[in-house]
Amino acid sequence: MSDLDKICTLLDKLTLDALTLIEEEIQTKLNIENAMCGGETHLAKSRYILGQSSVSSLQLPTENSPDFEATTTVHSEEDEELFGAKLRHLEAEKKEEQTDPVRWFGYLVPQDLYHAQTMFRQALQWIIKCVNVQTRLVETCGKIGQLKELKSELVAK
Repeated sequence: MSDLDKICTLLDKLTLDALTLIEEEIQTKLNIENAMCGGETHLAKSRYILGQSSVSSLQLPTENSPDFEATTTVHSEEDEELFGAKLRHLEAEKKEEQTDPVRWFGYLVPQDLYHAQTMFRQALQWIIKCVNVQTRLVETCGKIGQLKELKSELVAK
C-alpha cells in the first residue's frame, strides 16, 4: 500500500469522524435548547405563582451584596485555556455559610423554581459537552487540512 493510499484512507476515516462529531454537536445543541427552554418555563411558572416582584433581577446579588461562592465551577484540564482543552464540571463543596441560590427568592419557593435550577444545571452539563465536541471537531478538521496538503504534495511529485 502506497503512502498516497494510506493518506486517502486516513482522510476518509477523519472525514467520517468529523461528520459524526458534527452530528453529535447538533444533537448536543438541541439538548441545550431543550434544557434552557424547560428552565425558562419553570422560572416563568415560579414568577406567576410568587408574583412579578418576587422572582426578578431585584433578588439577585449586586456589588454591594455580601460575597458568596459559586456552587458550580468549570475548569479546563490543560493550562487554563478554553481552546484545545477539555472542560470538566466541578460541584463546589457544601459549606455551612454557602446558601442555595434558590434561597435568594425566599424560603418557601415553589417546586418549579427547583425544577428550573435543575434544568439550568443540565444545560450547563450539555454546554460543557458541546464545547468539548467542538474542540475535537476543530482538531479533526485541522488534521484533515494537514493531510490534504500532504496529499497534494505527493500528487504533485
